[in-house]
Amino acid sequence: MLKINTSALVAGMILRKPIFDKEGRLLIDEGTSIKEFYIERLKNHRIETVYIDWRGNHSSEVEKAIIEETRREALNTIKNTVEGIQICRTINIEKLQQAIIKIIEKLIDNEDILIYLTDIKTLDDYTFGHSVNVCIFSLITGLALDFTKEDLEVLGIGALLHDIGKLHVPNTILNKPGMLTDEEYNEMKKHSVCGYEIVKNIKGLKDEIRWIIRDHHERYDGTGYPNKLWGKNIHIFPRIVAICDVYDALTSNRVYRKGIELHEAIEYLIAMGNHQFDYELVKVFLRHLSIYPVGTLVKLRSGEKGIVVNIHKDWPTRPIIKLVGDNEEHPIEELEEIDLTKHLSNSIVSILKAV
Repeated sequence: MLKINTSALVAGMILRKPIFDKEGRLLIDEGTSIKEFYIERLKNHRIETVYIDWRGNHSSEVEKAIIEETRREALNTIKNTVEGIQICRTINIEKLQQAIIKIIEKLIDNEDILIYLTDIKTLDDYTFGHSVNVCIFSLITGLALDFTKEDLEVLGIGALLHDIGKLHVPNTILNKPGMLTDEEYNEMKKHSVCGYEIVKNIKGLKDEIRWIIRDHHERYDGTGYPNKLWGKNIHIFPRIVAICDVYDALTSNRVYRKGIELHEAIEYLIAMGNHQFDYELVKVFLRHLSIYPVGTLVKLRSGEKGIVVNIHKDWPTRPIIKLVGDNEEHPIEELEEIDLTKHLSNSIVSILKAV
């Protein structure tokens, strides 16, 4: 299976994942043979990438940690929650719990609990998609830490609601296509306290959920806000959400900048370990991320190009690569696989864009 740009689709290619629109409606089902009018339909819906069968002889399966329907359901739940708060100042806690339980069940079904960023980073609406991504990342970390089901539900709901205070931030600031002024940044920083004020009197919400909303911008070294908490004085739930929040924000495209590469965001988290973030939690988080997701086109130190076809959970920086081009840019007819754990003199030097 290969992830490619929609612009590179050719009639006759076979879809390996279903495609949904922004409202979660099925556009084209898995297994469909692509026709010209399908390609136009995808472009009209601004679907940028799809998964296809590649050369018909690749048998490796990408195991989905979260299926599209579950992710879309969570997206709709957080949208409806925001609307409910705006209209009647309340939260449908039962709906939130149901969405979180479904995500937890899907994650548990994935035995390795290894999240593939190509599967997660497909939500189009940043405002709500970011909350769903942070929720999923946080739950994976909680599962890796052997949290109880009750704690996972609390962590998941808090992560899904962590940015609820942005309801009180003007859209001109949220969507500004450029750097914020000091005054605008100070206004943005109020969202954590505003969020806490929104939920503090809602019955049925546990205190830990409120703490996530208020404290997800606190930093391990005491440089965060709103109360400059530090170290273990910050509850473990907001410490987890802080890592996931920053990671997703760094790797997401925004109106004012393009998201950075996944490996660059990972390097940032490691560099900020025990400074901005609890380094022990950073290590747990990173152990369950695919640094080079299956389908990623990469360049090797040898000069060859290849596609990541499998991941080693304990050595994620050295995946199995299917070579597609030699060091002189010539395509390779006989598609050889290289396991980088067995070729230590070779390594990935860069991620290439599909063309």
